[in-house]
Amino acid sequence: MRRMKKDTTRVLVESTVRRTLKNIQESPERATRNLIDLGLEFSNGRFQTRLLKHAQRMLKNQKSAYYDLVKRVVADVDHDIITTFGVNLGYNSCTKGARVIREIEAEKGFNIPWALNLLINEKKLEEEPDFYPSVLRQGQALGIHTYLLFVTGDPEKLLPVIEGEPDCAFVLFLRGHQVSRPFLEKMKAVKNAMISVYANEDMPGACRKLRDARLLYAVHQRYTEQDREQILSGEWLHSILPAHPAFAFLRADLSCTPQTQKEIYQYVNRVQDEQQVPLIFMDIKQDTRLIDRIISDGECLVGFDADGSLRTHEGCKREEQYNIFYHPLEEILQSAAKK
Repeated sequence: MRRMKKDTTRVLVESTVRRTLKNIQESPERATRNLIDLGLEFSNGRFQTRLLKHAQRMLKNQKSAYYDLVKRVVADVDHDIITTFGVNLGYNSCTKGARVIREIEAEKGFNIPWALNLLINEKKLEEEPDFYPSVLRQGQALGIHTYLLFVTGDPEKLLPVIEGEPDCAFVLFLRGHQVSRPFLEKMKAVKNAMISVYANEDMPGACRKLRDARLLYAVHQRYTEQDREQILSGEWLHSILPAHPAFAFLRADLSCTPQTQKEIYQYVNRVQDEQQVPLIFMDIKQDTRLIDRIISDGECLVGFDADGSLRTHEGCKREEQYNIFYHPLEEILQSAAKK
């Protein structure tokens, strides 16, 4: 396996996280605040610094539900996963990777997303096994170390791709029926990924299996206009709490009006600020765009559909020149994401 050459800062960050995880169950409040303070000492990335300062302010609230979240995750999740996934996301992606993104953007004049969304084409994965590893290598060369993978087929087939890129952070979006026992046994060896389960009738059982396997997991839903009231009333969020996810993700359907998307994002932010729910609540589209604006003073939400077509925050581009099956990632971004 190829690995980035570990620098001194990453080694220090990893050792600090591991040491904190050992102490955090005895005093989660103090240990969590100390970890945030140390993170600020190590951080020189603009997004990471802003996020940690925000967390520092929030954790002054002694009754914050985030302390309950920290205790639960530390008690229930494999510490190697917490460390590897966390450092890949926070350090490789949002610090080192972000620096590379800014340098290339300044030099070449096109926007680069901090995270890349990929709807996996199972036929492509089987018939051209080097295709997705190649896309990931292209992404890393541009500074991208976070990948959101949407899988409708057998997720086991994707695990070698994820394990082959141990310096990246992956979020694997699945349906509950895909979380099988054989898949979980193989997933236990993967330390750089989190699974997100779609919120339907299969979700509670799938989350229970993930918890038993000591894996890090989230719950997500692609919402439509018809889901608006259920979400804004708090009903949806409270319906998933018994599954004990670490994260909850919402993703707007293309049919949703801008007004509905705005209202739901305001609700997500309000839940975050109130700190009464023991999970991290995010809107995938809006928060990804926010992070991108902070990292590189631009806005670049990029993904590729199962047919290779480019999808951005402005919509889908079906032209062959924007298709990742036929053109390199950098070439597509140079054409579609000019500054």
